[in-house]
Amino acid sequence: MPPSSKSAVGRVLSAAFGAGLVAVAPSALLAQQTLDRVEITGSSIKRIEGETALPVQILTREDIQRTGAATVEQLLQTVSANSSSGQIVAASSSGATTLGLSSVSLRGLSSQRTLVLVNGRRVSPYGYGFANDSVSVDVNSIPIDAIERVEILKDGASAVYGSDAIAGVINFILRKDFKGLEVSADHGAARGGSGAVTHASVGYGMGDLGRDRYNFMLVGSYQKEKALFGRDRKFASSGINVDNLNDTTSGNTFPANIFLMPSDFNPPFGATRNPTAPACPGPYATLDPFFPPNRCRFDPSPLVTLIPATERYGVFTSARFELTPSAQLFAEASYYRNEQNVVIQPTPISDQFTMPFNNPLANQFPYNGFVGGDRLPPGQTSPIPYSTILLTPASPFYPTAYIQSITGGSTPDVLVRWRAAEVGNRDLTDTSKAMRGVVGLRGQLGKWDYETALLYSGSRVTERINDGFAILSRILPLLNSGQVNFFGPNSAATQAQIQATEFKGDALQTRTSLTSLSGKAAGDIAMLPGGPLSVAAGAEARRETYELDPTTFLVQGDLTGYGGNFVPVDRSRNVYAVFAEANARVMPSLELNGALRYDRYGGVGSSTTPKLGIRWSPAKEVLVRASAGKGFRAPSLLDLHAPQTTGVTPPGLNDPLRCPTTASSLDCGTQFPVTFGGNPNLSPEKSTNLTAGIVLEPTANSSIAIDYFNISLKNTISQGIPAATILSDLGRYGSLVTRGPSSGGLPGPIIDIDQTNLNLGKTKLAGWDVDAKTSTGATPYGRFTLSATGTYYSKYDVQNPDGSFSNALDTANNSTGGVIVRWRHYAAIVWQAGSWSTTFSQSFQKKYYDLPGTFEDPTDPAFRPRVVGSYTVYGLQTAYQGIKNLTVTFGVRNLFDTDPPYTNAGGQTSLHAGYDPTYADPRGRFFYGKVAYKFF
Repeated sequence: MPPSSKSAVGRVLSAAFGAGLVAVAPSALLAQQTLDRVEITGSSIKRIEGETALPVQILTREDIQRTGAATVEQLLQTVSANSSSGQIVAASSSGATTLGLSSVSLRGLSSQRTLVLVNGRRVSPYGYGFANDSVSVDVNSIPIDAIERVEILKDGASAVYGSDAIAGVINFILRKDFKGLEVSADHGAARGGSGAVTHASVGYGMGDLGRDRYNFMLVGSYQKEKALFGRDRKFASSGINVDNLNDTTSGNTFPANIFLMPSDFNPPFGATRNPTAPACPGPYATLDPFFPPNRCRFDPSPLVTLIPATERYGVFTSARFELTPSAQLFAEASYYRNEQNVVIQPTPISDQFTMPFNNPLANQFPYNGFVGGDRLPPGQTSPIPYSTILLTPASPFYPTAYIQSITGGSTPDVLVRWRAAEVGNRDLTDTSKAMRGVVGLRGQLGKWDYETALLYSGSRVTERINDGFAILSRILPLLNSGQVNFFGPNSAATQAQIQATEFKGDALQTRTSLTSLSGKAAGDIAMLPGGPLSVAAGAEARRETYELDPTTFLVQGDLTGYGGNFVPVDRSRNVYAVFAEANARVMPSLELNGALRYDRYGGVGSSTTPKLGIRWSPAKEVLVRASAGKGFRAPSLLDLHAPQTTGVTPPGLNDPLRCPTTASSLDCGTQFPVTFGGNPNLSPEKSTNLTAGIVLEPTANSSIAIDYFNISLKNTISQGIPAATILSDLGRYGSLVTRGPSSGGLPGPIIDIDQTNLNLGKTKLAGWDVDAKTSTGATPYGRFTLSATGTYYSKYDVQNPDGSFSNALDTANNSTGGVIVRWRHYAAIVWQAGSWSTTFSQSFQKKYYDLPGTFEDPTDPAFRPRVVGSYTVYGLQTAYQGIKNLTVTFGVRNLFDTDPPYTNAGGQTSLHAGYDPTYADPRGRFFYGKVAYKFF
C-alpha cells in the first residue's frame, strides 16, 4: 500500500467539522494486508507503514492540491497543531524586521523549537540576524510542486532527529520515481484584483529504477504575486478605533508637530502642537479624535504592505542509480530564489528616537532635547544621543505668530517631530537564495539496511533599499540648518538636498550554512514471540555557520528607519551526535520502542536525550499508544552572540505610570527606546515530552485518533517580550523597564525597555489532538469522504521574570509573541463522482481576549478585556479529469469573504492595524483556477 493511497495509524486526518459533525479516518488497521516496509517520521527503523507509537499526521499530494495552497506557508495554515504564536509569516513582513521569512511553529513553541526536514534531513536556517534568529527555516523555500507528502510528527523527536526537536518535526517528502512530462499553470486573485498570484510549474522524469536501474527527476516552478496594502482593505486602513479606545498613530507627522518645553509653556510637562491644526492636511497628517484639536497625528496603516509583491522561482532535481541489487547511489539538488518588495510609511525623525553612541553625530546631539544639552525634558539626565531637530526663530519657516500666540509673545527654540515624507516611503527588496545538495549511498549488507549521506544546505538573504531611507549624518545637519520647511512644500533646491541624503543599495546580507556527514544502519537481530527485535544506530557530524554583513551606515546606526545599529557577526560551531534505537515486537499486539541520543554542541555543552514508546493493539479495531522523551535545545549562535543594539518599539504605546498624568508626547502615544541582542550567559532549554492516545476503527472505512500531549520546558529562551505586553503588565515585567530620575512626584520617564534574550523560566502546556476521517465507499451518487484535524489546549502557562506564571491561552496579552487559541481545526468534505471531485473545507479558530486599547487602563477595577471574534473561513474547489492526462481545477478560498476579526494588537505588535497577520489572511475571497497536463 503506497503512502499516497491510504493514511496510516497516526497519520489520519481529523477533528470536528461544523456544529456537531464528527468525522473519522482510515488507518493502517483497515486491513491486515502485507504492506511495504517504509521509514516513518519519528523512527530510523523501517517497518510496516503505520506501526508507530507516535502521532504522525500526513498530508498527501492530493490533500495538498485540495487546499488550493500556492505556497507551503499557506498549506501549513491548515495544520491545527501549527500556532500563530512564535510563527513568522511573510505576509506580515515589514522589510527591516523579518526579511521576508515564513516559518512554522508547532504547539506555539516558536519556529526555533520546530524541526523542519526535507526527505528526513535538515534544512539551513534562514538567518535574519538582527531579530536574533539563526535557527528558523523559511518554509517557502521548499517548492510545493515537488512535494509528494508532508509528515507532521506532533511529538518531540529529540532522540531520533536532534535534541532541538522539542515541539515536533515537519518532514517534507519530495517526489521520486516520477516519469513523464507534466506542466501546470494557475492564476488567482482576491477582490479588486489585489494580491493576484500567477504560478506555473513543469516536472520531468525518466527511468524506471526496477527496469532501467536509474530514475532522474526535475521540477521547476515560477510564481509572481501582486502587493496588497492597508488602503486596499477597510479593516486595515486605519490605526484609529474610537469604539475600542485604541490608537496606534504617531506624533511624528507631516506637516510636523512641534514640542514646547515646560519653561516655555503653561502645562507642567510640555506640549505638542501643530501650526496647521485643526486642518492637518493629508495624506501624512490626520486630525485624531483621541488627541487635542491643536495636534496632528500620522496614521501609517494605509501605506503598509499587507502582502508583499513577490517573485519566486526554483528548481529541484533528484537522481537514483542502482549500482548493484543491494546498493543504490542517490543525489538531490535544489535552488530557490525568492524576491519580495515591501513598502511601508516614511521614516520618523525627531528627538524621540535614539542614535547609537558610535553614530558620527552622537557628540553633536547628546541629549533628548536641545543641541548642547542646555535644557532637558523632565527627568532626562542621561547623555543618550537622539535624532533631534531644533527649529530656531532664525529660520524663515519658524511659525512666529503661532508660537507667540501660545507663549504670550516669546519665541523659544522648539523641537520638531517630523515624518520624512519628502524622502519617500520606505521601499525594500528582500532577496533570498537557498541552495541544497545531498549525495549518498544506501543499500543492504546481509540483513542490515544502511545509509550514509553528505549534505550541504545554505541560505543567503540580501536586503536592498530602493527608497525612503536617509543617512542621519547627512540629513540631520540639513534639518537643523533652518532651511527646511517642515509645515509645507519645499523649493526644488531644498528637495534635491533632502533626496541627496538618501541611501540606496544593499543594506545588509545574511548567510547561513549547514554541512553534515551522517550514517546509520538498521536490522533485525532476534525474533521475539510477536516478531523481530530491530535495532538502529547512527552518527552525525554537523557544522553550522552564520554571518551578518551590514553596510557601514548600519554599523554606525546612521540609517533612518532601522531603529538602531547592526554589528557584523561571523560565528560557527560544530555539532556531533550519536544515537541508537530499538524496537521490540514483544507480542503480536504489543510493541515497545526506545531511543537514546547524545549531542555535543561546540561552545555550549552536551545532552543525552532518551525516548520510550509503547504500541498496544488489544483488538484489530483498537490501538493504544504512548511515549515519553526528553529534549534539549542549545542556544543558537545568535541567541548567544548577537550584539546588543538599540531600537524602538512600535508606535502608539503609553507609559502607564506617567501618561495619565502628563499627557505628554514623551509618555503617550509614542515609541520608546529598546535594547535587543544576544546573551552569552543563556542556559540551554530542557524539556519533558509525554503523549498518550488511542486509535479506534469502528468500521472498515473510518477511524478516529485522540492523542494527549504534555510538554514541560525549563529555561525557556525568549527573544524579548513584546513591548505592548510589558507596558500593559508592569507588575510582572517592570524589571525590564529602565527609567530616568523621578520628577514632579512621578516615576522617571522610560529611557529603555530590555528586549534582549533571556531565560524566562518554565513553560508548561498540555492538550489534545483529534484526527479523524470517514468514507462512505462507492454509492450511486459517488464517494463521500469527511475529514478533520483539531487541536485543543487544556493548559499553556509561561513563567514570568518575577517567578509567577501567566496563562497564555486565548489572550493576545502574553509573553509568547502571538496568540495561542484553545481550539483550532481544519475540516473537509470531499465528493468524488466519475471524473469530478469537489472539496468543501472549513478552517476555524476560536475567539480570544485582546490587548487593552492604548487609551484603556487595565488596572482600573472596571476594566474588562475585549473579545476578538472567532475566525471561520470556508473553501470550495472542483476538479475535472474527464479528458485523458488533463486536470482542470477551479476553487475559492474564503468563500464568504470573511474579514479578519478586529484586534487592538494590530499596530501595537506589528505594522498592521486592525488585525493579526499571523492569525488571519487579509486577502478575503480569493478565486483561483489551474490547468495541469501530463504529456507521457
